[in-house]
Amino acid sequence: MRRVADPIYAHVLLDTSASMYGAPLESLKQGVQLLFGTFISRSKRPIHVRLIGYESNARELVPLQHVIGLELPPLDAAGSSGLGGALRLLASTMPDHDPSLVYIFTDGEPTDDWEPALGPLRARVRAIVAIVCGLTAHGTVLAPALDRVLQMREVTPDVLFDTFRAHV
Repeated sequence: MRRVADPIYAHVLLDTSASMYGAPLESLKQGVQLLFGTFISRSKRPIHVRLIGYESNARELVPLQHVIGLELPPLDAAGSSGLGGALRLLASTMPDHDPSLVYIFTDGEPTDDWEPALGPLRARVRAIVAIVCGLTAHGTVLAPALDRVLQMREVTPDVLFDTFRAHV
């Protein structure tokens, strides 16, 4: 009898702040769909995904569940970019699973004290990857603190697969 492989756990943080209005939010939605499709098509292991939205406040949008059949809920842009709040929510509610990965879709401009919130996550996750959305977006603020920062306009399934290849 063949044993089912243990899942990979991906926690996806979605910046829905006012600066994401318009093209950046559309880019985020396309990027999340590309990530889901890459998980489904490239992983030999099941992948469970949790979605956390953040702006002035962080909130769970979709609880941890298998990526197959998972749909992105409606997203609206408003508020400030509270990445620290999202990281703290994740750290305080994340079950201990291995491997766990974190993906952050953002325009790269957090407006709160986000860097101290990385500490409690570092020992519990394998990688924290940001995907920066929008034509004028950049990841220079995030890059020194995260494992990898990608520009959405340069993201392909191969690039996304490279972020979790070691765990399949």
